[in-house]
Amino acid sequence: MKYITVGAVCLIAAAFPIYRNSVGVRPVAVDGYEQSAKIAEYHNPDAFITSAQLQQLMESDQAPVVIGTLNPMKLDPVIDGSFTVWRSDYSTTDDVYPFDGMRSDQQAMEAMLSSFGATPESTIVVYAANDHHDAGRLYWQIKMLGHEDVRILDGGLNAWVGADLPTGNGNPDVAETSYQAPAYSEEELATYDMVVQATNDSDWVILDTRSLAEHDGAVTESGAFGPGTIDGSEFLEWNRVLNKDTTLKTREELQMLYGDLIKGKKVIAYCQSGVRSAHTTLVLKEILGAEAVYNYDGSWIEWSHAHYKSKNPTATIING
Repeated sequence: MKYITVGAVCLIAAAFPIYRNSVGVRPVAVDGYEQSAKIAEYHNPDAFITSAQLQQLMESDQAPVVIGTLNPMKLDPVIDGSFTVWRSDYSTTDDVYPFDGMRSDQQAMEAMLSSFGATPESTIVVYAANDHHDAGRLYWQIKMLGHEDVRILDGGLNAWVGADLPTGNGNPDVAETSYQAPAYSEEELATYDMVVQATNDSDWVILDTRSLAEHDGAVTESGAFGPGTIDGSEFLEWNRVLNKDTTLKTREELQMLYGDLIKGKKVIAYCQSGVRSAHTTLVLKEILGAEAVYNYDGSWIEWSHAHYKSKNPTATIING
């Protein structure tokens, strides 16, 4: 039988804070006045909320449903009174597609929101830590249900912790509801066939939101079937929309970033599995007011499967 020595325990104890600092949430200080003024200039300011506004809402009688998309391996604190999920909680089961990363269906989303006590009239606030693209993905899936009042916490858990607001006591016991989607729609969903058509249509721009290493084919992330990028796609990494404090940039800054690229175009955003691209879809639609924006749910995982595994000639790539 093997035993852990006292020295090993001390080493683990000493290393744990270093581990937490390297992977955990990074607190940031955000000027609430400037943040509110920035959001007011967005095309749809009601899609966003600040930490101070969320705290006031949670202390009121409105009882919002707050959901954090937090990686359980990182052991981040949770906003007090919020629910926590991770990607497997809102992704489909493995036997539906021959690859991973696809969104869960309407019934599964309804069941999840029912377990959180949500109704179609609830205010739902989603948040994440550090990068915030996972909150963008969940936002996109909830909006697909036709839920009207969904908001994303600008700066996420970083801003909340930086403001020294309450954490802990997550996943409260609530009375389960029978949530039903008000108006389920796949209007903002890009399918494989749509992407194929868009590769040969000048009215469309296909936007690769991954890292430069993924776009160039130097890196193949786990789950994909080979390197490369969709032939004809433009590259603009999703995280260029964020400030150093992880809050979103101003509408003017984002217009300068995307304006010429998407002007007069219909847009399909993609990444590895539709997470980072969902965040881009949110930015283009809710901040800039772009109308024809679609998130490719299958993204590079599906496209690379079609190219490398299925040998589908319509799945053309470069940088492979």
